[in-house]
Amino acid sequence: MNAQKQHENSTRARVAIGGTAVVLMVLAGAVTACGAPVLDRAAPTPIPALDSAPAEAPAQPVSAAPKVQQPLDVSKYLADPCSSLTATQQAEFNVSSSRINDHDFGVGCIWNVGSGRTNSGVSYLINVPNGLGNVYGLNDVGWWDHGYFEPTEVDGYPAVYAAMVDFRAKGDCKLLVAVSDQMFFESSMVTPATNNACAGAKNVAEAILQTIKEGA
Repeated sequence: MNAQKQHENSTRARVAIGGTAVVLMVLAGAVTACGAPVLDRAAPTPIPALDSAPAEAPAQPVSAAPKVQQPLDVSKYLADPCSSLTATQQAEFNVSSSRINDHDFGVGCIWNVGSGRTNSGVSYLINVPNGLGNVYGLNDVGWWDHGYFEPTEVDGYPAVYAAMVDFRAKGDCKLLVAVSDQMFFESSMVTPATNNACAGAKNVAEAILQTIKEGA
């Protein structure tokens, strides 16, 4: 690959991950001021392959993502991502409508909530090599330095709160959850700042995992 092509690929990845491309619309839940769970839509945050990391970065990552002990089969939800929330779950989160949101990095669904002030989505990252390990590798080369990278888990599954820019105080939080060592989904939210976006993102991620485990 010549130098010009490498520059074009790197630039494309940086623009995408910056949230300017409509790529990763991800499911998330929030807790409103009155305590009722709602859903919202997060700003897109495409995850580049590790080879798109900054040129000055170390050649090899030094840490690895935790292994997924009980991988989940998500093939059903790749074909119909909007079914990642059951009808009952959608009613609990006050979902009013939904639509498919396929993109370069995977497949997803966007939900509108209530009167429309809030919307969210889920994306399965089928085109990100090495799953959550790629996200950890990007952390090793400084990709998240101006945002956040906070490992956690959701119902026993490895997860990471991660984004290039930290807008959590404004109601924007992103949560990446591994379903196998090769794949993860992103649960994220943009919601009024009075809501707890990260708690909401985790609430909905838990609901998605429950759906997948039960094969509903």
